[in-house]
Amino acid sequence: MENENIKAECVLCNDDKKEYSGTLRSTSNFRLHIKRIHSNVLEEFENYIKSTVNERRGTKRKLNDSNPNMHKQQKLNLYFSDHQKNESKQKTFDTNILNYVVCSMKPLSTVEDEHFIKMIKDIDGTLKIFSRRTLSRRILENYTFICEKLKNVFESDPRPSVCTTADIWSTKHKSFMGVTAHWIDENTLTRLSCVLACRRFRGSHTYDKIAELLHEIICEFSIEREQLISTVTDNGSNFVKAFKDFGCVMDWNFQIDDLEFNDDRENADEEECTDDDVATFESIDVDDTMTQETEIFLPHHLRCASHTLSLIATTDFNKILKGTSASRINHSVMGKCTTLWNLSRRPKSSEIIHTILNCSLKYPCPTRWNSLYDGITQLLKYKDKLNLVLKELNVKYSFKDIDFEYLEELAALLKPIAGALDFLQSENQCYYGQLLPTLYSLKTRLEMLKEKNFRHLANMITPLVNSLIKRFSDFFELSPSINEAILATCFHPCYKLRWISNEYDHEKNRIQNLCINAAENIFNNDITNNSNSSDEDDDNFIVYSSQPEAKTIKKADLEVVTFFNDKAKSLNILNNYPIIKKLFIRFNSSLCSSAPVERMFSMAGFINNPTRNKLSDITFEKLVFLKGNKDKLTI
Repeated sequence: MENENIKAECVLCNDDKKEYSGTLRSTSNFRLHIKRIHSNVLEEFENYIKSTVNERRGTKRKLNDSNPNMHKQQKLNLYFSDHQKNESKQKTFDTNILNYVVCSMKPLSTVEDEHFIKMIKDIDGTLKIFSRRTLSRRILENYTFICEKLKNVFESDPRPSVCTTADIWSTKHKSFMGVTAHWIDENTLTRLSCVLACRRFRGSHTYDKIAELLHEIICEFSIEREQLISTVTDNGSNFVKAFKDFGCVMDWNFQIDDLEFNDDRENADEEECTDDDVATFESIDVDDTMTQETEIFLPHHLRCASHTLSLIATTDFNKILKGTSASRINHSVMGKCTTLWNLSRRPKSSEIIHTILNCSLKYPCPTRWNSLYDGITQLLKYKDKLNLVLKELNVKYSFKDIDFEYLEELAALLKPIAGALDFLQSENQCYYGQLLPTLYSLKTRLEMLKEKNFRHLANMITPLVNSLIKRFSDFFELSPSINEAILATCFHPCYKLRWISNEYDHEKNRIQNLCINAAENIFNNDITNNSNSSDEDDDNFIVYSSQPEAKTIKKADLEVVTFFNDKAKSLNILNNYPIIKKLFIRFNSSLCSSAPVERMFSMAGFINNPTRNKLSDITFEKLVFLKGNKDKLTI
């Protein structure tokens, strides 16, 4: 150091640290840098200079007097490390506040609540709580960030096969269209899910408006037609008509790659045409299909199997019951149960029930498909105390032994359907390949009830089985229209061909050939995509005896046969069969139930509560979106 000249390095400049020159007597260069770049700490810097500069100069003089030969360059340490730590702590705190409001479904006004502010100040007075306006801005930033993150997932190479679930949720004054997306991770074979939208649906719920809004949401996330496998909805007539008019029909003959051109090819003239005619036709068709912005295209439609099973247990059951002798006792017993359930919803009655049973009663809910079965089984669990409960509630009638006998038979009859519902409603562990084995097992379990000596509901079993077969007629007939379900089941390691019973032996060869053709189609497509053949090679019509095609087909056949003979049931064995693994992901990406979108609506109900009636539709959609994708909230 000469003439007290020094060089200093700013500790606040994290990205690009530079040295700044100055002297111990003049710190104007340092002050100018702080004022321009870090103006928020200028006052702190000046106070520091005033309080310590004299002391630092005196210390420096003593060092020079004791060692006059020392000329070591000194750095001006501004001691802003504490401030840097505070900035990092403040950033983490801001992220936690955002996650707290979104994930705990708190009102946006929470950040302006005086008690909340006081609690934070008492914990750490250095932390600052941002305003409601800043919170709204950060919600928008996170919403945009996660949207782009999901787009990158759907646009990744290879593009994942996506299944969506959709439904309409109506509150007292508004309706919303909910859409969720689901796909299988190629590496771990685990199912991944996300919320796409919970958007305001204005006007009548007509099929054309449903199709338009669904198409709009799908396009926003860059999901292409080829990767969107199916959409699962309930059995509402408006959804059925929307997909009938705007959806595609899956064709599993493995002869046509582009499903969107099926209608044109089926209606095409079969007469001979020249090469120029074919080229002109394809060019116009592709341009019209891909560039027309107003075109609405929906994927293959799957009806929610859980909703259909619920209709069997409720609507069909009640219709069948009307024509039997059990209708009278059913009316009497269910009337007593309904009275007890209604009383459990009143404060005073609920206290009495809880005192005697040490629990509250579950009561049936129309939107919860298993709630009736759960309510009946709970009553049977406490049947020894129910009459005491009725007595304490001053109810005139009581349960008799014959009433409990009927409830036990009813619970036994509904138990297989309830088990199937729980199995199919799983979001992370359920694959489309489980639908066929579940339906066949349900039919078998219902027929096994004939072996029990039912006193009241013996005549209900056969009509209920017939109702099951009627509602799932294509599945029990193994119709070509459900080839996707057949392939999903066959390529699932747990089922393969084991689910085919003796009564379907005549279909076994067709199913095996269907699987082999699917494997050959996947393998041949991979060969075509990886080959660098020129246009001249396509003109070679001559087939030679040493063609490689026969070898590729044999390889695909061998892998399918080997997979079917493998006794292992774990999903990990798919890593040994690359073709089967691709087929498993492709056909098992679909869900059996629309339960995920129903769960999203249940969560949205906590956000759209009566105390937040001023919440705008756009902000509500963002909050539901962020809550549903909370695991991706890492901006």
